[in-house]
Amino acid sequence: MAKVLIVDDEAPIVDLLADIVEDHGHTALRAADGVAALELARAARPDLIIADVMMPLLDGYSMLRALRSEPDLAQTTVVLVSAAFPRVGQPTVTPPADVYLRKPFDIAAIEGLLDRLALQP
Repeated sequence: MAKVLIVDDEAPIVDLLADIVEDHGHTALRAADGVAALELARAARPDLIIADVMMPLLDGYSMLRALRSEPDLAQTTVVLVSAAFPRVGQPTVTPPADVYLRKPFDIAAIEGLLDRLALQP
């Protein structure tokens, strides 16, 4: 069973993603902003983080930079989600996320992501 940290300031999105993660037999951890997510990541060491880009306190890009700078969290798989991502191609972000998903995403995209990242219960 994998631990998946879901980070978004929109509670319905967090709830939807948590349901998908839990339906696949994994543990869903929740945070509403990047600051809370970093604290939770340090404590729980998730296998996967799915984070929105536009959040209060600490956005997804800043959270990603902080994660990559910490030796214990640097290798954590990170998926960034945003409605602002281009329809074609991927954003150029340094450091890069492992996966980018454009909002609105569909459930099959998240399920496929869980399968592709080999997060087997």
